[in-house]
Amino acid sequence: MALRHRTALTNNSNQENVKNIKSTINVVPGQTRRAALGEIGNRVATLHGLDPINKNGQLVKKKPVSKQLIAVKEHHATTKPVNKLPVQQVKCVLKKDNIEVHPPIEVKQIECKQEVILDVPKSNIDAFSSDLLQIEDIDEADKTNPILVTIYSNDIYTYLRKLEARYPIQKGYLIGQEVNAKMRSVLIDWLVEVHQQFHLLQETLYLTVAIIDRFLQAVKTTTKKRLQLVGVTAMFIASKYEEMYAPDISDFVYITDNAYDKHQILQMEMLMTRTLDYSFGRPLSLHFLRRYSKIGRALPMHHTMAKYFLEQCLVHYEMCHYPPSLIAAAAMYLAFFIIGDEDNEGKIIWTNTLAHYSTYTKSDVLPIAREIAKLIVNAENSKYQAVRKKYVHSKHMKISLRPELKSPIMLEMAKLD
Repeated sequence: MALRHRTALTNNSNQENVKNIKSTINVVPGQTRRAALGEIGNRVATLHGLDPINKNGQLVKKKPVSKQLIAVKEHHATTKPVNKLPVQQVKCVLKKDNIEVHPPIEVKQIECKQEVILDVPKSNIDAFSSDLLQIEDIDEADKTNPILVTIYSNDIYTYLRKLEARYPIQKGYLIGQEVNAKMRSVLIDWLVEVHQQFHLLQETLYLTVAIIDRFLQAVKTTTKKRLQLVGVTAMFIASKYEEMYAPDISDFVYITDNAYDKHQILQMEMLMTRTLDYSFGRPLSLHFLRRYSKIGRALPMHHTMAKYFLEQCLVHYEMCHYPPSLIAAAAMYLAFFIIGDEDNEGKIIWTNTLAHYSTYTKSDVLPIAREIAKLIVNAENSKYQAVRKKYVHSKHMKISLRPELKSPIMLEMAKLD
């Protein structure tokens, strides 16, 4: 009973407090009360879930809107107006009790076109789409492999093509020098054997030849006695650049039969690095060949055959001025040309996909492929046998003994001018 009585007292006290608060508020006639945390201002506003209030502070009930009217409004909101007429706007100015009405002002509406249709012939669109269908996305299957970084592959090879253009090898750069083409070929042929004895990476051999050509092109006073020193030092630098464990400098002294000592090799190393401005990032033909093998879906036989062609080109001076990307494309084309398979029989060798990714057409590749064919046909009678003996081993699929190298197709390719 005591609790009930206490509750009743508190309720009465609350009611009195509410009455006292209401009595202290002075309401001016014609003004509306502002709700707590509501919109600041004396304008009539509609709160969420409440009906609007008029000037006298009375609630104005909304008229129920029929479902048909809602449907009509939604229909007009989604449909476009058919006839667009000028809208008349009346501007009113209040002055005490009088109202001035200005003459109507025409407001012109600007019609906006939502769709822009390009006037392109249908035949051009069809031709463009058909060309796209013939180019295959070769990196689609490897997008889930983070090691292959397929998202950057095209940008990487675009950059490599810029680098090879930045560091070109000029045609006939040995003209007027004491070192001639025959001396260069003898040096490279010997370095191929040294490369095998040291069991170095493939990239080391290609980079060695690139360093030699760039140095001989820049320093035209290189003598015959120092040519072997240039070759050994170039392989020493390339080993440092490419190998995990580069051979010691004493190994290079031994391989020259003590013709040069450590001091001479180190002095030549400093001279060559300064001459080449410490830049050894010129791309190799082997880099591009791996990309082309993937694009053309080459078999191991095709890839190894193309590598044999590239190493033969390293030895011969007349092939050194071609860009690495172009000579790799020619080697890949020739490998596809002479080694056929049942799946590739009757198909185009240099497809649109190869032309797209390599940036070379068949007309660009074919002349260099003919020059390579001439070298391969005459390889058996050449004085430089290091590369040919290297590819006799089963490790390289005995490529240099393949009958396709002496086939009528190969002979015909070599005779074409």
